[in-house]
Amino acid sequence: MRKLFAMLLCLCFVLGLAGTAYAAEEEEPAADYSGHTLYVANWQAYNSDTTYCEQAFEDKFGCEVEHVYFNSYDELMTNLQTGGNATIDACVLSQNYTQYFHDQDLLMNVDPAEIPSYEGVAEVYKDVSPYAVDDEGNVFAFPWTSGVTSIGYNPEKIDREITTWKDLLDPEFAGHVCMFGDYGDGMIIAALMSDQDPSDPENLDLDKVRDVLNELKPQILSFWSSNDEQLIPYKSGESWIGNMWSGPYAQLLREGEPVKYVHPEEGTVGYLDYWCVVKGTDEYDLACEWINWIESYEQQYTMATGEGSEYTSPDGVPYPTYAPVNAQVLDELNEDQLAELGMNPMPTKICMLNYLTPEQKDAWMDVWSEFQASAG
Repeated sequence: MRKLFAMLLCLCFVLGLAGTAYAAEEEEPAADYSGHTLYVANWQAYNSDTTYCEQAFEDKFGCEVEHVYFNSYDELMTNLQTGGNATIDACVLSQNYTQYFHDQDLLMNVDPAEIPSYEGVAEVYKDVSPYAVDDEGNVFAFPWTSGVTSIGYNPEKIDREITTWKDLLDPEFAGHVCMFGDYGDGMIIAALMSDQDPSDPENLDLDKVRDVLNELKPQILSFWSSNDEQLIPYKSGESWIGNMWSGPYAQLLREGEPVKYVHPEEGTVGYLDYWCVVKGTDEYDLACEWINWIESYEQQYTMATGEGSEYTSPDGVPYPTYAPVNAQVLDELNEDQLAELGMNPMPTKICMLNYLTPEQKDAWMDVWSEFQASAG
């Protein structure tokens, strides 16, 4: 299933979704939610807290939106399990976590008819089982953005071409490698660096992974979990290279910072991120409006291009951009926009974030946590 999903993701990008039928979006008067506050959980600076998304939604519905930021999905799960579900109404999850949250009874099933914008989502992303649909066909996660985590580096600090994850081990880069702190991306990268297939976790030799991570330790400057934690050391010149989402890469590019983005030859990390309604919310209707908003053509177009909205960045900093899931937007992107999103050229191999058994997840996290605690 994971390999098929990765193949479909590649085909979706490469073929441009030709022939997809688009659902017409009819503008209806927005309901008035004055006096209501919607609490949404996401990574800091991951698109939904931009003015064209958050403020525009507030203005349209008369409500307030409050962001609850987290540094890992496990932190979010603990928050929800210990009472956070009384305040958090909707949250972002990557496909390697949606099942965990659903199995813990933390997410609500939602009739897609309550999310009209779902009709405009490319078919390849819809009803993906078991990541978004349970055995009874109930939908509990709605696709929002997809993309890859590849290598971003500063060509003014590194005067040679980077082609492989193993380049992170170059002694010249010691103390200048900045990595995403999540174990999912990190362990996939370490598996690739140890010449293994991360899509086969049952047969992954964790001792080989641990050996590679031990080699990587002296290279580490810091671990990031937010946009600022990644971009501030990069702009200061402390961070030269590391794994990077396409969004921060696009932002650096738009700001005129020296940056190159490459898909390593061994493969790169792929993800599909969803929005979900949290079980226990007392703002179910407003949470559905939020997901409908964030999946709409209007929002998806601006998310992919940084254009098309009257809500400009308040500090003048260009918006980061992320790959959309709306079929029409995907078809409308030109070659330069696709390149900015890390989709032109495409990776030769995409390794999707894994859903692991609880035992496998614990084992992966133990190895990664040991590495994080002793690196940098």
